[in-house]
Amino acid sequence: MCTKPPRAILFRQLRSRKESFDTLDDDIVPILPIERSVPIKAYSVRRRQVPLCAAFAITDYKAQGQTFTDGILDLKNDSRTKSWDSHRRFCSINVQLSRFTRLRGLNLLRKIQLSDITCQPHSDLTLEMSRLHDLEKETIVRWTQDHWSYVASGDR
Repeated sequence: MCTKPPRAILFRQLRSRKESFDTLDDDIVPILPIERSVPIKAYSVRRRQVPLCAAFAITDYKAQGQTFTDGILDLKNDSRTKSWDSHRRFCSINVQLSRFTRLRGLNLLRKIQLSDITCQPHSDLTLEMSRLHDLEKETIVRWTQDHWSYVASGDR
């Protein structure tokens, strides 16, 4: 059983950084313990721990078809997505937001502005959705008419 925090944890990155330590491989980064004092009423509690949090990240593409009860989203426009057109941003945001089973479990990593999420689907997609909606209405009307004609004729 570990009663004290380790002196350091060595973390191996998948992608090496430009900075490195002389005695470690380029893809190894040491994570050192931190010590903090927390005032509680008239006392001061000193806490020493290694700042780690178990987590994982996935892309919007990987999230398709999955459901989550809790998670953190980063919807902020950043330099990597500036070249995306409005449709691509729309699809990405739609996939990210639609994966959650409850609103309470959805958290945002950074504050967003309205400009971060004002995007639209491609005009061809909007036209196709409108066509399918009209087709649905027409199908319901025809089915209802045919069904009542069938019932009225007594052919069962």
